[in-house]
Amino acid sequence: MTRTDLLGRTVAEVAAKARWFLLAEGTTERNGFLQAVTPSVTLVGLLVLVGLAATRRTPHEAAALAAVAALLAVASRVPARAFLGRTVGPPALAFVVVAPQAILMEGATLAGPVTVPGAAYVLTFVVRVGACVGFLALLLATTRFSDVLGALARLRVPHIAVTLVAITYRYLLVFFAELGRMARARRSRTIREPTLRRAWRDSGRFLGTFFLRSIERGERVQRAARARGGGDVRGYDRRERPGVADAAFALVVALVGIGVVVA
Repeated sequence: MTRTDLLGRTVAEVAAKARWFLLAEGTTERNGFLQAVTPSVTLVGLLVLVGLAATRRTPHEAAALAAVAALLAVASRVPARAFLGRTVGPPALAFVVVAPQAILMEGATLAGPVTVPGAAYVLTFVVRVGACVGFLALLLATTRFSDVLGALARLRVPHIAVTLVAITYRYLLVFFAELGRMARARRSRTIREPTLRRAWRDSGRFLGTFFLRSIERGERVQRAARARGGGDVRGYDRRERPGVADAAFALVVALVGIGVVVA
């Protein structure tokens, strides 16, 4: 892949990063804190923490919750590269989206056109997104997806919703794997270094072909599901027995919730 092949490099990197984000890389089998917590308690506790992070209105509250996510990652023996790699991207994108508010919001001037309320809003929003993504990344890194499905079923989530979550997760992996295969196929057929103009022209054809192949793959997945008796997807039905780790995690969530509310 050449340096001028912007389309090929971008597509390959997006496909690889997306699959890396969705796959847990064996961290679910480590002897960590959250790995010892039953899936139902982990799911409910982390969703409560996500809700707390999403409703914070000050930067220090959001930063405190982001620190809680980092501490849980350390206690769960999640590698720093795996945790930071999953949590840095969304806040960076959020910063690009909300950065104009630092200028548009009225108030005391901080530096140049940047206002104090605008800077506080942007900082709060970005840190809040980072905290939410951090807790969700912990769920993917410490709990097998089949256990998440089983936890949803045990929590009496409607079966159709559980099935849709399972199919969506599985198809996302297939979706990005197909994108990676198309990028490799295009690279193997490329002899000359494409110019920027040619890469721009080829991008439309590439995306059109990719969407058509995605639709065809979806239809094949549907036919295969019907051939196996339908699209019913079930998680492993393991019995959960609360233990010390569950009580400790519940205590952590309760203390964080009390601390945030009181603060």
